[in-house]
Amino acid sequence: IVALRDAARRVGNYRLPGCSLYVTLEPCLMCTGAIFHARLEEVVFGATDPKTGVAQSVMCLYEPSALNHQTRVRGGIRGDESAELLRGFFAARR
Repeated sequence: IVALRDAARRVGNYRLPGCSLYVTLEPCLMCTGAIFHARLEEVVFGATDPKTGVAQSVMCLYEPSALNHQTRVRGGIRGDESAELLRGFFAARR
């Protein structure tokens, strides 16, 4: 959400067509809503989220053709490395 807001501020528009978002963790429902609203062209994520991921784990909200905007999604890119980054981040916060 912070990255989307920053990008929107930089381009002067909340819509970001033609842009891609690279994240360590599969997007949740709230983030997916923001991604669709921003009209991102593509989302690339590393680690899957079996509890709240809606790009492939729990369900896939990126496939329904009934939506007025289609966002491509690619997952599992450097998934093990992304999962390790997340583990390290949360271990340091505890």
